[in-house]
Amino acid sequence: MNDGATVPEPSERAEEAARRVRGLFVVASGVALVALLLVLVVQGSSSAGSSSRALKLMPSIGAELIGTDLSADQAGWTLEGPDGVKSLAAALPRDTLVFLNFWATWCGPCREELPSMFRLRQELADRRFKMVAVSYDESWDDIRQAFQRWFQRTPTPEQLEVLRDPNLDDGKTLRETFGTTKIPDTYVLLNGRILARFVNARDWTDPNIVSYFRTLAPAL
Repeated sequence: MNDGATVPEPSERAEEAARRVRGLFVVASGVALVALLLVLVVQGSSSAGSSSRALKLMPSIGAELIGTDLSADQAGWTLEGPDGVKSLAAALPRDTLVFLNFWATWCGPCREELPSMFRLRQELADRRFKMVAVSYDESWDDIRQAFQRWFQRTPTPEQLEVLRDPNLDDGKTLRETFGTTKIPDTYVLLNGRILARFVNARDWTDPNIVSYFRTLAPAL
């Protein structure tokens, strides 16, 4: 006769162990979910804070708020690169602030702002930031010769990705789909959304302009 506690059957012990494992899994899943929600909240707050700070800077830098998505026509627009063709969307990396500039070598103000554009790129070397310049020159020879004359070399795509719009007739250009009739004109894009517009040439080293881009561009 056994006066002690009843010894559980093997099946009962296995079921109890399984219940404990399920309980631990539920607790761990709950902790992970809470942690994920906290990360998302922090990221959302950070993004909202950056947008708010950028908006406050816009009046001082003369930027125009846009806030629309790229259209299908804009995203699929075919552009010429030095080594082939690509769509505009293919030139716009994700999670990267894009500086989209419409220009031409024959445009005086366009030439004048180029050095400050390169300096802005250097200022944001620690950020996910890309410059894309869409030219309205007649040929790639014109573009290459101009860069050679001004800077003794053509910029690398990391410094400035230069593309050419093959559509030069009024009313049929990519820039006009953005609302640009005169150059230079610059648009700020992020993940397929047009955030803002800068009309005419700028000194891109202006401290407020640098702060604007630094506020919006994700860190590396």
